[in-house]
Amino acid sequence: MRHLFTFGDLVLDVVATASSALEADTDTPGDVRSAPGGSAANFAVWTRRLGSPVCFATRVGDDLLGRALVDDMRREGVEVHAAVDPVYPTAVLVLFSDGVQRHMMVPRGANHFFGPGDLPEERIRTAGWLHATGYAFFWDSTREALQRALAVAREAGVPVSFDPSSAGFIRRHGLDLPEGIRVLMPNRDEARALTGCADVEDAARELARRADLVAVKLGPEGALLARAGQLTYVPPVAPSAPAVDGTGAGDAWGAALIDGLRRGLDPYRAALRANRLGAEVVTRVGARPALSPEIMRQLEVERDA
Repeated sequence: MRHLFTFGDLVLDVVATASSALEADTDTPGDVRSAPGGSAANFAVWTRRLGSPVCFATRVGDDLLGRALVDDMRREGVEVHAAVDPVYPTAVLVLFSDGVQRHMMVPRGANHFFGPGDLPEERIRTAGWLHATGYAFFWDSTREALQRALAVAREAGVPVSFDPSSAGFIRRHGLDLPEGIRVLMPNRDEARALTGCADVEDAARELARRADLVAVKLGPEGALLARAGQLTYVPPVAPSAPAVDGTGAGDAWGAALIDGLRRGLDPYRAALRANRLGAEVVTRVGARPALSPEIMRQLEVERDA
C-alpha cells in the first residue's frame, strides 16, 4: 500500500480538568495532564497504528519541545518532515474542562507559519492518499500550503479527504470547501456551520454535493453517511469503559475510516470500525492513548473480514 500524506499542527496538549465546580478567587482541585497532539499529527499516528504507512509534514519551533514531539512521532513509525521556525516556538494547546463544557485556547506558534516551502511535494505526488484539515484554512501561510498541496495531489491523481476541524472557526471566518474531495468528515456542528442547515440530515445531503462521500461524526450516536443522495446511519459501538476525554477522538475516527476505505471496506463497514476506535479513544486521557491489545486485534479482524 502506498503511503498516506498529511500535514499540519504538531502541538503539546495541556488538559486541565476541574474535579468540582469552579469558585472565583480561590483554589479548585483538579487534574492537569499533557500529551502530544495536533489534529493532523493525531490522524497520522492513528493511521500508522492501524498498519498503514504515513508521511507527515509540520513546522515546530527551535526548542526542546519541538524536537521531543518530532521524536515521538518517529517512534510511532511515522515518516516526519519537520521545518524548524527560527522565531516562533512549538505550539501548546490548552484545554480546560469543568466536567460540563470543554474550552480550548490556541496561542500562536510555529505551526501557524507552515508554508508551501515546507511541503515535500514529491511525497504528495507518490502518495496513495492526501488528508487535509480545516485548520490550514484559517492562517494565511497555512492556507497557501493547503492550496499547493491540493494542486499537487490533483495533478498526480491522488484522492483527498478533508476534516473541517473547527465549527467555531467556520462560524467566525467561513470556509470554502476545496474542490475534488473524495471523503468529507465533519462532525455535527461543523456540518451545520458549513451549510447553515439546522438538521444534520439536510446538512449531510447538502455537503454530498461537494464530495463523493460525506461521513458525519455523531459521537456517541455513531455516524451518518451521505452518498449520491442516500443517507445511512451507522450505529455506535459500546466502549469498554466510561468516556473521560474526547480530545482527538475525531482524528482517530477519521484515520480508521480512511484506512478502512483504502483497504477495500465499504463505507458502512469502514465507519462501523471507525466508531469502535473512536469509542475506545474517549475512555482514556489524551489524543493518542495506548489501547489494549484486544481492541487493536478486533480492529484488525474487522479490517480483514
